[in-house]
Amino acid sequence: MAESADTQPRRTVSEVRRSRWPGWIWGVPVAAIGIVVWLLIRAFSDRGIDATVVFEDAAGMKEGDTEVMFRGMKVGTVRRLTLDPDGVHVIAELNIDHRVQQYLRSDSEFYLKGAQPSFSDPASLKSIVAGPSIVLVSGQGKPARHFNGRLGSPPERLTVSVPYVLHFSTSGGELKPGAPVKLLGFTVGEVANVQLTTDPVDGKVSTAVLVMLDPTRFHIQGAPEQQDSGTHMNTALGHLVQHGLRARLTQAPPVVGSGEITLAMEPEAAPGRLQATGPHPEIPVQEGGGLDRLFAQAGQLPLAEIGENIRATTAQLKTLTSSPQLEHSIDRLDSALAALDKMVHDSAPQVAPTLQSVHQTVEDLRKTASEIDATAVAARRTVSAGPTSANGNLQDSLRELTDAARAVRSLANDLDQHPESLVRGR
Repeated sequence: MAESADTQPRRTVSEVRRSRWPGWIWGVPVAAIGIVVWLLIRAFSDRGIDATVVFEDAAGMKEGDTEVMFRGMKVGTVRRLTLDPDGVHVIAELNIDHRVQQYLRSDSEFYLKGAQPSFSDPASLKSIVAGPSIVLVSGQGKPARHFNGRLGSPPERLTVSVPYVLHFSTSGGELKPGAPVKLLGFTVGEVANVQLTTDPVDGKVSTAVLVMLDPTRFHIQGAPEQQDSGTHMNTALGHLVQHGLRARLTQAPPVVGSGEITLAMEPEAAPGRLQATGPHPEIPVQEGGGLDRLFAQAGQLPLAEIGENIRATTAQLKTLTSSPQLEHSIDRLDSALAALDKMVHDSAPQVAPTLQSVHQTVEDLRKTASEIDATAVAARRTVSAGPTSANGNLQDSLRELTDAARAVRSLANDLDQHPESLVRGR
């Protein structure tokens, strides 16, 4: 029986539906792109701020290694070092943490600490091994990214700065900007500028030093409130100059240390006053500091007299030590003591030495003591007759010689009174 058309099975029809979202396989590259973007953003944020500092010399700086410090904290590194187009300077490109961006001002200063290790600054000596570091000293000007750097450690910040000028006719090339100005060991200012000046008219060549003094560090008594610190400083400094205040070029520590300016009262200084004819008041200077002053003081020593005294003392010692009397007395004492020791060793404890032998030994000891006394007296007479008195060591030697004679005489007296002690022992 044939099946009807209504009872035929239906065909299965497939239908493809497209989703609006890509497949899961695309999640991997999308995630990778996201990670790369995140790393780029983080690297850009961590890169910090670019700043350039011009130094006179690289002085041991290394790219990616030399640190930038601010208040004892690391805030950046040297990213790149290049030579300035002028050929005499070095440009350091810095990467600085964005958190200290507010401290990058037009009057901010950068110091290459450790570029010039010095015994006067023990902290700078570690740079011999670790290398130098750049120290940022913040300012108060407008935001900036380009700066001029200095070699050396940053000086102490001055509360008030009053300029003065000094003129030295001696060498001052070792003095650097930022060097301290000291009075009685206290830092009262700093060196701002050092330059060579020449006057072809009168043929004078000198070193002009501009210093900045801080009136607050002088603690000037009786300062009027209505008077500004600069005017009061000039007045007080003028009186000090009239009483002998002078400026000197010094080194701390002497000879091997860095240059600095020392203000001191010079009792023998020629009359002077604070000059006010130039753009800045000029403080009189006292030449001849450092090695020049040391050599001058050495020239005042009585070297000829000291040498003569040394020669005289040496001659006295030679005379005393080569004296035949002293040598003969020592030989006699040695012979007497040797004979006494042999006598006790040979005779004790079997037979006591004869009284005659004891008396003979006693006499030998007394003669030896007398000869030692005579030698000591002659030595003292020889020393006293010289141009200088004997030194302490020579006096001690003569005193010991006298004590030896006294001991020998005491031994002789004991043997004379108690000859049996050679056998019994004492």
